[in-house]
Amino acid sequence: MRKTVYQFASDEVEAALLILNTAINHHRIWFDSLHTSIVCGLPFSNDILHDAAHKHCEFGKWYYGDVCESISSIREFSALEPVHTYMHSHARDLAIIASQNKKISVDDYHAFLTNQRHLIDLLTKLRDTLIEHEHCFDAVTGAVNRKSISLLLEQTFENAQRYNQVYSIAMLDIDHFKKINDQFGHIAGDHVLEYICEFYRETLRKSDCIGRYGGEEFLIILPETSQDVALELMNNARKNMLKQKTIIGKTPVEVTVSIGVSEVRPEDDNAWQAVERADEALYQAKESGRDCVKKYL
Repeated sequence: MRKTVYQFASDEVEAALLILNTAINHHRIWFDSLHTSIVCGLPFSNDILHDAAHKHCEFGKWYYGDVCESISSIREFSALEPVHTYMHSHARDLAIIASQNKKISVDDYHAFLTNQRHLIDLLTKLRDTLIEHEHCFDAVTGAVNRKSISLLLEQTFENAQRYNQVYSIAMLDIDHFKKINDQFGHIAGDHVLEYICEFYRETLRKSDCIGRYGGEEFLIILPETSQDVALELMNNARKNMLKQKTIIGKTPVEVTVSIGVSEVRPEDDNAWQAVERADEALYQAKESGRDCVKKYL
């Protein structure tokens, strides 16, 4: 049910996408060069004959370079190495056979073609995963964006209705966020948004999901969680956050939040009714002086 949240910045995504698009195009050109040399008897280039060609092509330089941990943890990323290495190794073997005026066996040639197609498929899937991240996740915080959290909310509601499961919604708002922006600037405000999201993502359970709902407001889905349990979970998280401060420039800043929680009820027609109740509870939390959690009564 829950999407995997890869925690990397938008500039890392853009850089990776540029490399992958370049790699896909480069390997198609490289593939054409290999075939031209085999068919026409031309000399093979160094990027085909080099013993470590897989590390010297544009993709290899990036792959074996300083790739952030979240990108390297994507399944398609690790699957690329043996396929990419084999393709270059096999191409070198074919080039050596051709340069000796020997015939390349059908089986060897078909194995090479199969591997080449597999490599392009993996490169494309990795690229698509990163593109999906750009469309489904908020660039500032790395949280699921409003469109995606809304889809997850509706999916959770359908599953809960089908299997008679209880779950709750929490609406979180950063207290006095405008003052932070006014005092420290919008870049500092973005830092606070990122800090809040990372804290709750690490503090909440793996089954929970946090999404940026708008501005400084976040929506949290708490599956298989009653309203009272949700209240306790969110209050414990809020208290733990008070024990640490975020640093803006060189200034330690205490950031607090107000939270409203509501359980999805059996008689609800849709999940948005619970969101409205959680929003009302959030309003009560703000009216009560902020820095607190309230449940819908």
